[in-house]
Amino acid sequence: MFVRTFSVPECGAIWIAKTVPPTCCKGSENLEQTQLMQLRISGQIRRPAYNSACLLLALILFPVLAVAGEPKLSGTQRQQVIRVFLAEHPFVSRAIPRGKAGVRIEGNKITPTSEKSEQLIAQYGIVAKPGQRVVVTAVRFTQEGIVFEINGGPNKHKKWTDRISLGGPLTIPPATTSGNQPGSDPDRSPSGSFVFFAINKEEVASLTTDRIKDLLAPVLDFQSKNTAEAYQKTLPPRLADAVKNHCALVGMNKDMVIAALGRPPRRVRETNEGQYYEEWIYGTPPKVVQFIRFVGDKVIRIENMKVSGEKEVRTQDEVGGLIQPLDVPADKQKRSDVSKRAPTLLRPNEKRDSATDTVPLANQSPDYRLPSPSSSQ
Repeated sequence: MFVRTFSVPECGAIWIAKTVPPTCCKGSENLEQTQLMQLRISGQIRRPAYNSACLLLALILFPVLAVAGEPKLSGTQRQQVIRVFLAEHPFVSRAIPRGKAGVRIEGNKITPTSEKSEQLIAQYGIVAKPGQRVVVTAVRFTQEGIVFEINGGPNKHKKWTDRISLGGPLTIPPATTSGNQPGSDPDRSPSGSFVFFAINKEEVASLTTDRIKDLLAPVLDFQSKNTAEAYQKTLPPRLADAVKNHCALVGMNKDMVIAALGRPPRRVRETNEGQYYEEWIYGTPPKVVQFIRFVGDKVIRIENMKVSGEKEVRTQDEVGGLIQPLDVPADKQKRSDVSKRAPTLLRPNEKRDSATDTVPLANQSPDYRLPSPSSSQ
């Protein structure tokens, strides 16, 4: 018994027989072929190289064939999307956080939610408020949809000068470094974000640029003509009517008042019983003069003064549950009596020593003078 290797030309593989009896007769070739066929039928021939090659080829081609079978945008559709959306200046319908979180639109679902967006904005900053313009700086296509980069995108871009370094006895590194290290360039830090639009596979063939604009409307508004119109679309109907009619309501925030009446010609900042407030003044006599008082970012009082002396004051909340309830920031609330006391060097739990205590400066007479060093001697 010995091991013999057979080459099969039709498949280009090497077949190995476990046991083949020795043959010395003249018809050994015919006997070998007969035994080879028997071993192939009985499954005693190993084909490791052939099986591994077939398995590897299947693993490579299966994902490719699966992706190739999915519907995708044609070349003409992609050219139209780039031509229509690139360098376009839409209005923002909702606040967009800065950075790589972005906004995803998948049918009627928009992520992140409003609460999550506020957290991201507090952590990374904001790209644009509702009603402000942005610019689409790049359009990229993926297997799942289209990525619209706005205001430069979420990634920091370097200039070609940042990659130049001089070598020699004294090596000079590039001019700027990345991150928050000293020498970094804050002007080119990422200040944009992106909007991802997921394509519905069922309507890929009939997808047009107008349809994409309609689906992007909850985040990017391409139809409004000016900032006021775009901002009104983001408000509830009652507030939108008030802004359109140039009327301020108790409970509005500063952005709403600016959209309704414009920026105030005069501003006054005062305190009332320890509470800070800011008052915006619109109009001059003989017209009606309007005083709008803010505590924090909310309107708490509106006073209309006519030239005849008639005064109209509104303090009741006219917005209701349309926006967040009236709240006063903690740092703007009424100060306690402790905060009104004179400055001191004592610790919070330390008490004054009456034996060595001196007269407070606030209670000293105008003629009080510190003793001179000579008199103390």
